[in-house]
Amino acid sequence: MKRVLKVGGLSLVPLGLLALGLSFRFPQTTESLYAQGVYPQVVRLFAALNFVSFSWAEVLLGSAMVAAGFFFRPRKILLTLWCGGGVLLWAFLLLWGFNYARPPLEERLGLDLPSADPQALLEAGERTAALTSALFESLEQDSGPTRLPVSFHELDRAIDEGYRALELPGDRILSDTTSAKPLLSSTLFSYLGISGIFIPFTGEPSVNALQPDAALPMVLAHEKAHQRGITHEGEANFAAFLVCSREEAPPYLRYAAYLFATRYLLGEAAQYLPREEVAAAWDRLGSGPSADLRAMEDFWERYQGVASDLTAEVNDRYLRALQIPEGVESYGTVVRLLLALDAKGGLTSKSE
Repeated sequence: MKRVLKVGGLSLVPLGLLALGLSFRFPQTTESLYAQGVYPQVVRLFAALNFVSFSWAEVLLGSAMVAAGFFFRPRKILLTLWCGGGVLLWAFLLLWGFNYARPPLEERLGLDLPSADPQALLEAGERTAALTSALFESLEQDSGPTRLPVSFHELDRAIDEGYRALELPGDRILSDTTSAKPLLSSTLFSYLGISGIFIPFTGEPSVNALQPDAALPMVLAHEKAHQRGITHEGEANFAAFLVCSREEAPPYLRYAAYLFATRYLLGEAAQYLPREEVAAAWDRLGSGPSADLRAMEDFWERYQGVASDLTAEVNDRYLRALQIPEGVESYGTVVRLLLALDAKGGLTSKSE
């Protein structure tokens, strides 16, 4: 029996990698069987079990570190690490990881991704900047930085309701989901350069609660996109924009969405166009939204260092290992998705 268990433990990693490879080989099968079949039940189970306001992942990680100290066996360290890694790999795949093999979101939405044309970027950015400024005026807040007008829990519920109303293709998550959690270790995550994280092993979207309020709606919506099986970072950014920019969404969510879009569109345009052209577009934001952007930049600059650089490198390798060749640059692919939406008249036209 011991031999059987040992062989089984040793085979977990290769079998997990084989299963992941097959899921990428047959994305439509993965979509129908896992993403639309198994995974919604996983979400429902986590939602039923997870009813606390704190992050279970933080508690479990701390407990695992303590347990490792008690049960550490130097002579069997390699075998233990290999078998433990296999268990974690299968837990990751079954609880969320197979979603990486889903067909791209733009394919499911019927969007054709254009190239990043500099003039199109500038024009779209000018319009989103003007709309952001108008939305800021409707908030009736001081000159900035703005404050979140609802509680964290209310924000989480509004975003969940938005996703259900949005009905993204392939989204079969109709029940309640696990609430997003503000991280108790937000200071640590700030030094690591992490604004939010989705924990597959507990089903928890977790958010760095220290960052400026104007960033919170999009960060929370990004992590909730991961919760709904959208793994690609650029696609999660785009899904977050779609849910927060809806006409029916609360005004502060719409403001945060268009502030986000402006930052990405004009930031990309600045890579190609003369500084003065892009500066003129930035001027359309007004002092309030500009104060929010400065608050975000100042926040991350305070924590920038070796830890955040190392985290970015680890994240880059993780994403590339899961067949996202752009690595951390995949966050920025939201720009092309925004341009594709603009080409269909869906970026700002309904709001103008």
